[in-house]
Amino acid sequence: MALHWRPVGPEPAETYWRRRAVLAAVVVLLPLLVAFLLRDRDDADRLSGASPGPGGSPSGPPAAAAPTGPPDPAASSPPGQTEPCPAGGVTVAVRADKDSYPVGGRPVLELAVTNTSPAACALDLGQGAVELLIFSGSDRIWSSEDCASGRGAKITTLEPAKPAVTRLTWAGRRSLPGCEGPKAEAQPGTYRVSGRVGEMRVQGGSFRIVG
Repeated sequence: MALHWRPVGPEPAETYWRRRAVLAAVVVLLPLLVAFLLRDRDDADRLSGASPGPGGSPSGPPAAAAPTGPPDPAASSPPGQTEPCPAGGVTVAVRADKDSYPVGGRPVLELAVTNTSPAACALDLGQGAVELLIFSGSDRIWSSEDCASGRGAKITTLEPAKPAVTRLTWAGRRSLPGCEGPKAEAQPGTYRVSGRVGEMRVQGGSFRIVG
């Protein structure tokens, strides 16, 4: 079969050539137009941060999952926090720094708190929690609380087997609760020191005042 490149028909040849030119342009430009539209869609998806889902529709990033289960106690505890000393986990000892003093002397009293547990622990050793007392027989002579100016807390970390020592100097005079009444000088005799840390009370050694 012969191919006829020359237009055949009742209309002028120019009309057929124009139609062929338009048809050829459509055939050439249609794939380019489709590719251009697909590229614009991909660019829009990338700018919005979406990616095609299983069905071809854009989908955003997955939502963060809400935490489930009970809270972790360790996560809510302040880092480096020292646990309070357990009941029976400390020992307390009190003493005077000498065996005897002259009348008018100023004995130095020591209260030592030792952590006997295997780990470090925290204990209040402030003025309101620690008390030193002096007795002569059953006669209460003096207490460090009587004329104390404050009762603030002092939380102290106690390392195992390392005593924390509090030292107070006694002026050698009597005292009464509230720092009232006369403060007579202690007379020659035998005196005994005792101590308190929180609710723990201990008896210490004795000393003498000589004149």
